[in-house]
This record gives sequence, structure tokens and C-alpha cells, in this order.
Amino acid sequence: MFAANSSAGFKRIGIYVHIPFCERKCFYCDFYSVEDHSRRDEFIDSLVREIGLFSSDRIGHSVVDTVFFGGGTPSLLSSEEIGLVLEAIQSRFEFSLDVEFTIECNPGTVSQGSLASYRRIGINRLSFGVQSFFDDELRFLSRIHDSRQAAEAITLAHKCGFENVNLDLMYGLPGQSIERVMSNLNRAVELNPEHISAYNLIVEPNTPLFASVASGNIEPQNELTQASMYELTMSFLGEKGYEHYEISNYSRSRFRCRHNLKYWDCKEYVGFGPSAHSYMNGTRWWNISSLNKYLFELSEGRLPISAKEELSESDLADEFVMLQLRQGKLELNTLSERFKIDLDAEFISDLVRSGYAVVSSNRLTLTNKGFTVCDEIAERCLSRPTDIQEDPCQLQSR
Repeated sequence: MFAANSSAGFKRIGIYVHIPFCERKCFYCDFYSVEDHSRRDEFIDSLVREIGLFSSDRIGHSVVDTVFFGGGTPSLLSSEEIGLVLEAIQSRFEFSLDVEFTIECNPGTVSQGSLASYRRIGINRLSFGVQSFFDDELRFLSRIHDSRQAAEAITLAHKCGFENVNLDLMYGLPGQSIERVMSNLNRAVELNPEHISAYNLIVEPNTPLFASVASGNIEPQNELTQASMYELTMSFLGEKGYEHYEISNYSRSRFRCRHNLKYWDCKEYVGFGPSAHSYMNGTRWWNISSLNKYLFELSEGRLPISAKEELSESDLADEFVMLQLRQGKLELNTLSERFKIDLDAEFISDLVRSGYAVVSSNRLTLTNKGFTVCDEIAERCLSRPTDIQEDPCQLQSR
């Protein structure tokens, strides 16, 4: 249905599509979503209109090699609705022969029939928001699925012929034990997904979880326990053959998420849908985070852009350091040659001596211990310090 084109030598870009609908807003989630589906048909029409309004002049000679449907819960949409959006994208952009099509799925919204229909229209990667295999933890997170549905969804995906499946897990829940984290990891690996994303629960502002913590009704997990859970996750998944290629992401050989790598490698991408972000030619812009306003702007023939910013060389340098370190590395030659930043030699020696990193061929590589303090290392790289504490306890998980 979606014949790809060969465009050797063209710049490769990604496309993100934000589907804002959820059956129920999760307790911890700060992504833009709505529970009212009454304007769903209008949204699909507007999304197609937004794609049509996008000027191909912005992207130059480019080819799309990743498309990612996120949300929200994109798997609430039928294959026919997803197909309409993909057709609109292909009418405006060139596709590569090896395009990666991802859709995020809630295990409680899929069936063998829906998964098979996604595969028929060209979706070739699924990302399941499992989070836990314990029903009480799923209820705490206000997920709409149970542990049985979680396992069944992964099994059905493979049965339908999907060869690239991601499974999301979450640790660091209030009161969660190390033993439960281990059990979740074991169960995940038993299902044999090609990719696992394991996130520490973050208490984000403007969420019900934040309000509950602020009121004292919920006590968050302490940082030392979170660090232990993170270290367990890294070591266990490494032993099971999953490469730790980003702070919260692990994959079998050849199954890294190519779309997310665009964000982490500072590559270019275009976003459609309410709250979606884009980055092209040194400029970042983002859409209105309101479905009603999004629909109104497009009904008036205007792109629903909320704001944009031009990134300075300093901004680009900051992002390069932070995003490289999220991947557990820092190319020192690139930092020096492109951004004219040379890290203090004593600072680097301190990182190596303290067991946070190793250095080889002008690449600084974080150890598992270094990953647990990735944010602090990034901040100190940017300020080019000459020392680092022996055992900082700050844990960065996303």
C-alpha cells in the first residue's frame, strides 16, 4: 500500500504523529492527551489537512526513514484511520526503502485482528506500554490493561508476524521492592521482545501523582533504592543480550529504535498533531497543546504552531553533550572540533578514576555506575569542572 522510493544521497528525516486520545489518563503521565473522543473524526481530517499544509520547502532534498505514532494511545485508532494519515504523509514526503513504522499500543486496546490489520498497512514496529506484570501496580498507575493482557499482546504481536516489538517497563514505584523489579524483568525477557524500555517513575508537575506526593498521600521511592533498581536493570538486561544504548533503552542486535535515535543524535524530524515538536535547519517549533485550538487553527487554514526557537551554537553544544551522554558516550573530538569545547583533563581523569567512565580513541564511555549520575556528569561537562564528587547520588532515568 505504501510503496517506498529509493532516494540515495538524500537527507534522512523522521516524522512523529501525536494521537491525543486516551481511554483514561494515567496517574503519572504529563503528555498531552484527552479522554473525550467526540471530535475524533474531525481530528483525523485536521491531521491530514496539517500534513497537506506543511511546505516541502522546509525539508529540502529529504527522505523519510522513520514514522512514529505516539500519544495518547494511537492503538485506539483503526487501521483505516492510521492508513489515511500514512497516505497523507506519503503524498507530501518521499519514503526510504527501509522505513521504520512504529505505533505505540496499550495492551488493553489491541486484538489479533487489529494487530494483523496494522501489519497489512505497513506498520512494522510495535511499542507496548506494559509498565508492570503486577495487577496492583497497574491499578496504581491507572493503566486500563491487566497483566494477562500485557503478556498476551506481546505474544499476539509475534504471532501476527511482527519482528520488531518493544515493551515498556516502569520501576521506582512507591513501595515497590527490588524483588518485584526482578520479577518484571524476568517476565519481560521470557516474552522475548526485540527491545525493552525501562523507565524510572518520575513525579512530573501538573499530574495527579505530583499532587498526591505534594499532599503527603504518597511517599515516593527513595533515590538510593531507585539507583539500585536501575543498576539491577542494566546488569540483568545486559546479561540477557540486550544492548544498553540509551539511558532507558535496551535492544537485541539490530533493533535499536531508529526514530528515537534521531532525537538523541540531534537529527531532523517533523511533528504533526497537538503538542508535537519539530526540528529542522537549526529551528525547533511545537504545536498547540489543545485539541480544540488545534482543530480551530486548521479549520482556518493555519498551521497550529504554538512557538518556535532558533538554536544558538551554545544551545546546540549543550544538547550535543546531554544527548550523547544519554547514550552513554561523548565524542571528545567532535566536541572540540565542532563546538570548540575541550573538557578539563583532570575532570576526565576523575571520571575514569572514580569508575564513572572509560576513555578510548577520544570517546568517553559511561559505565553502569556513570549512567546512574548521567545528569550530573552532563552538567559538569557543560561547566567544564575540574572535580566530581566520589559518590553523587542523583539518579537520572529518562
